Parts: sequence; structure tokens; C-alpha cells
Amino acid sequence: MKYKIRILFILIILGVSGFAQTKPESNKNNYVVLTSKIPQLTPIILTAEALEKEDGNKFGDFQIVLYGSNVEGLTNSEKMTSYTTKAEAAGVQIYVCKLSINHLNINPKDLHPHIKMVNHAFTHLIQLQKNKNYYSIEL
Repeated sequence: MKYKIRILFILIILGVSGFAQTKPESNKNNYVVLTSKIPQLTPIILTAEALEKEDGNKFGDFQIVLYGSNVEGLTNSEKMTSYTTKAEAAGVQIYVCKLSINHLNINPKDLHPHIKMVNHAFTHLIQLQKNKNYYSIEL
């Protein structure tokens, strides 16, 4: 009986230490916001600026991921330059869902150069939450 308890104890210790080693270590606060509405870019960027001030050296990555039928507005170069200039100044990355772009038959070359693509908005969000410990919100 003592032998079984010792083995169980050793397995528990190995399991806990193994878990601690595989857990992503990050000393930065990373954020991702999912939205389907382009006008929300301004308040989201303002939020990023406020969090950067609050977090100081702990501020990490801040991503905005756009999806849905409203991404058609991302082809408006004049309007998007206003948003992307603010985003670049704040260190915010703007992404768009490739599925949405494909569904609306938008040529990726028509997007502002600051805007990058992810294959699927929701999958990207979950991967960041799961693998990289991002704080997230969907608007």
C-alpha cells in the first residue's frame, strides 16, 4: 500500500511540474479584440493606448480582428488611412478574417497595407487565448 501511495505521489509531482513547464510563460499583457464594425476601431485603439499607459513595461501585443460583411469598408483607402495611422502610432495590429474577404469577393490587394489577414477570426481568437494567454473580448 505504501508503495502505491509513493508511486501516486511521484506521478502527481511529475504531472504538476510537467504542466508548469508547458504553460506559456509571458511577462507581458497581450490583448485581442474581435469586432464586425469598422467604426469601433477608434474606441478600441483608445483602449489600447489606455492599457499601454496602465500596463507600462508589461504591455505586449494588441490585435484587432475584423470579420463579417462590414469588412467591405476596409477597401476605402481614405477612411482606413485615418484608422491605420492611429493604430500604428498606438502599436495596434489590425487583422481581417480571410473567410469574410473571400465570401465578399474582396481582393486582398485592395486592403490597406497595414491590415493583415488571418484565416478565420474565431479560430485565431481561440488560438491566442489558448496558446498565448491573450485577454480577449468580442464586440
